Amino acid sequence: MRRLVGKDRLGRDAAYALARRYGVRLGKRLLVPSRVLAALLEGRLAELEETPGPGVEGRGR
Repeated sequence: MRRLVGKDRLGRDAAYALARRYGVRLGKRLLVPSRVLAALLEGRLAELEETPGPGVEGRGR
């Protein structure tokens, strides 16, 4: 994610926080959906708080 956004624009800790919040753990990997990355690049990350994606309710949160 940091490679696509740019290391100067997104720090390591912030990238992990976003991945833990919006991503999916697959083994040891944290996968971030493309809609999250697109929202981050377009500056509309706050919209994700209002419109959760499919499957959010069943993830034990």
